[in-house]
Amino acid sequence: MLHIQNVSFEFGGNYLFKDIDWFIKPRERIGLIGKNGAGKSTLLKLIIGKYEIREGKINKQGGIRLGYLSQDMISEDGGQTILEHAKQAFKRALFIQDELEKLYVKMETDHSEVIIQKMADYQEEFDALDGYNIDNKTSEILEGLGFKTADLNRPMEEFSGGWRMRVVLAKMLLEQPDIMLMDEPTNHLDLPSIEWLEGYLSNYPGSVVIVSHDREFLNKMITKTAELSNNKLYLWDGNYDFYLNAKIERDDLIARQAANQEQYIKEQEKFINRFKAKASKAKAVQSRIKMVDKIDRIEEIAEDKSNLKIDFKVGRKSGKIVMDLKDITQGFGDQILFNNVSKEIVRGDKIALIGANGTGKSTFLSIIANAIYFDGIRKEGHNVDESFYAQHQLESLHLDYEVLEELQYDAPHKTEMELRSMLGCFLFAGDDVFKKIKVLSGGEKARVSLAKTLVSEANFLLLDEPTNHLDIDSIEIIIEALKTYEGTLIFVSHNRYFIEKLANKVWWIEDEDIKEYPGSFQEYQYMLDSKKAELEKAPAKVKTKETLSSKEESGNKKNWRKRDEKVDQIKKLQKSLSKIEEELVYAKENCKDIENKLANSSSLDMTDIEKLGKEHGAAVALIRQFEHQCDDLIEDIILLED
Repeated sequence: MLHIQNVSFEFGGNYLFKDIDWFIKPRERIGLIGKNGAGKSTLLKLIIGKYEIREGKINKQGGIRLGYLSQDMISEDGGQTILEHAKQAFKRALFIQDELEKLYVKMETDHSEVIIQKMADYQEEFDALDGYNIDNKTSEILEGLGFKTADLNRPMEEFSGGWRMRVVLAKMLLEQPDIMLMDEPTNHLDLPSIEWLEGYLSNYPGSVVIVSHDREFLNKMITKTAELSNNKLYLWDGNYDFYLNAKIERDDLIARQAANQEQYIKEQEKFINRFKAKASKAKAVQSRIKMVDKIDRIEEIAEDKSNLKIDFKVGRKSGKIVMDLKDITQGFGDQILFNNVSKEIVRGDKIALIGANGTGKSTFLSIIANAIYFDGIRKEGHNVDESFYAQHQLESLHLDYEVLEELQYDAPHKTEMELRSMLGCFLFAGDDVFKKIKVLSGGEKARVSLAKTLVSEANFLLLDEPTNHLDIDSIEIIIEALKTYEGTLIFVSHNRYFIEKLANKVWWIEDEDIKEYPGSFQEYQYMLDSKKAELEKAPAKVKTKETLSSKEESGNKKNWRKRDEKVDQIKKLQKSLSKIEEELVYAKENCKDIENKLANSSSLDMTDIEKLGKEHGAAVALIRQFEHQCDDLIEDIILLED
């Protein structure tokens, strides 16, 4: 279907990969892996023609359609709704729909046979393209990726970059290309959306090539692994875990073969050196020299994986109770996220806070960190030193500092070698540590901020999506470090492998409460699956004639009451929506005032600047909460009005 033949790519005088050969067959599920900078994204861009091929060639079967998803593909169609943008996948059907509408207008004055025949032809093609189901298909994909029904007709510009990426992903899925090239498709997806995508791709009729740092996603999705390492491409049948085991066996076999060959060569050289001066052995010596020269030397494959290790030390030991939360309530208007939630965090806990986007995970983490306002009691335990990592904290980085300087500012007790080793785990190698913070990308700043959090020697870590901008090797290093971390940890993550390896408790948000499972993520999933199986086995309740007749008279009265209650509910929701919209306007004005103060902070000292930074983080979080509450209220009103 697609043949990559002897392709090489050179960048800055160095080859990313050289003379690679790869044939992608129909219905394959391939994971393209390799350490950061190995050339994975570059190879995908060569396949789609975004980069020019200078060495080798890529042969594509005639008519083959390629789909490409990348993290730098956020749409600029800000004026379009997300439904309109995703529907662009059906270009031909939309074109025909537009032409049919023009023909309907034309037929009001022109009833010629040409117009009628043209309309019939278009109508037949539109039916064949299943044009009448475009909206349904598009809505189904978008909602599977986490959008609410009320979101579909909102403009793209109202959504964050992560949500726009979901729209781009939806559009590609709807196009149904013969080969999908997906660069980090699970970035910005929550657990339900990842699971939905897995189900969708499992039944996809085309081929899929996936670059991902989500190990669990790779294990579930791929049947073949393509590894870019040491400028070469190695192919393995099987998923990511199979690849890891097979690679160990291969490297061990090659190492033994190389050792045996080296021993054999030494024996031959010993013979040559011993008898090269004897005329009687001259023929035998020359024969062995030629034989040794002809040997195709076996080279051991160099390990293309970081051997870096980090140790998250604890400055001092905390008390047994790290955090006591009582009657925590957070909400806006009539909408409540948490209602009188009481939780206790004990020293040594490693808690995963999970759930769909918009349920309040990051909000609750911010409450624990005392970064936003809430009702209730937050009591910090004895000797607790906390360190909080969240995306909004990128604003607290010193823009004029170099990367290494930024870590030295928070960890003056660490040596330069220790800090450089730490930064290596966060993908800052060599001279990268001397880059100014202000020239870094958003992802690079996030990695610096995470490194600062983990180097702090705090005994209580709060991490919001810590794996988002890391590769598989870096995630593995951090997992191993956090396993032996002697402090307490609570984290929000959608990376199931990360959760499974670390969590000894699982918290999830349900019915305005934080529910707890006191065990591993694997055990939690088993519990959910067991409950689901029990519900499916349970017999459905059947209403008897006797039951119906006994309630028939009161049923009509209840229907009238329900209608009245429905009208009252809608009025209450609309009133709540108006209040929240007013509060949202005030919150945005407040945030703007803080930003103006920060912009003119030359006269302020560091304490005031840090205080303003914290207030700005709280203001941004408050705006996001108001926006989520508005969305939920609008959806509730629409559902009641239907």
